[in-house]
Amino acid sequence: MHQYPNHSINFELYKIFYHAATSLNFSKTALTLHVTQSAISQAIKSLENQLGLLLFFRQGRNVTLTFEGEVLYAHIEKAFNFIKSAENSMHSIKSLDEGTVFIGASDTITRYFLIDAIKAFHAAHPRVKIAINNRPSPRSVEKLINGELDIAVINISPNVPYEGLELYPLASLEHIFISKEMLSGTKTTLSELAKHPLVCLEQNSTTRRVLEDFYASHGVLLEPAFEFGSFDVILEAVNAGMGIGFVPRRIVQEALSAHKFEEIRIKEKIPSINIGVLINKNKPLSLAAQKYLEILNKTTV
Repeated sequence: MHQYPNHSINFELYKIFYHAATSLNFSKTALTLHVTQSAISQAIKSLENQLGLLLFFRQGRNVTLTFEGEVLYAHIEKAFNFIKSAENSMHSIKSLDEGTVFIGASDTITRYFLIDAIKAFHAAHPRVKIAINNRPSPRSVEKLINGELDIAVINISPNVPYEGLELYPLASLEHIFISKEMLSGTKTTLSELAKHPLVCLEQNSTTRRVLEDFYASHGVLLEPAFEFGSFDVILEAVNAGMGIGFVPRRIVQEALSAHKFEEIRIKEKIPSINIGVLINKNKPLSLAAQKYLEILNKTTV
């Protein structure tokens, strides 16, 4: 019956074998590993006994590898090269010479909150890549939980506990109603506003959920005339006269100043939407991701 080798061999013995087979001199091996020559000989003997094979021919002070020793050395050399490569990679990552930071964020958050930090991070660490996965905030949260992202920068939903995640506030985003033309010279009410066609984000976004809660809290039914997946398309629709848009003030401020759009002021207080950074408690942040967060906090106004 075929006898399989002992699979519980101390890997330190393979390390000693590697150095001994490389130098073919037990004295040099002892100096390299800072042990006695006797310790080297005993370790090799122990490995041979556990494998049931002779690995070295010993002729006085000279040693050569047996056929079995040559075969083992070919495998062990590859293993040590892989280990050295792994150590070099770890050093590169630690030195921020390589690696990738995976971030989930919506188009709007990326454009208005992340770009400056990405630019600053790239200037400081040009060899580290930044990969942005542009998805609505709920989808970014899912990807973070699944371990697909290092960081999710999201619109915070007030009714979501974000269990298993750590949430850090980053900024606040004021939202407003806009139209192509002014509806009236005075403030209107949400009920009156609801009589006009509304253009807003689709249902799978935090912004839409906040808007629905806002309407419901004032007893008004939210019935959008048009739903789109991005604010850019909403602006195009409003510009085409299709209805009233619900958008962040930040993305339309210049257009408001140029009178391309008009802000529709209402008596009810529109809730701001908070922007936050989420990380997964079960996935330690890489050094690169930590550095990016430091820069993001400094560049966010």
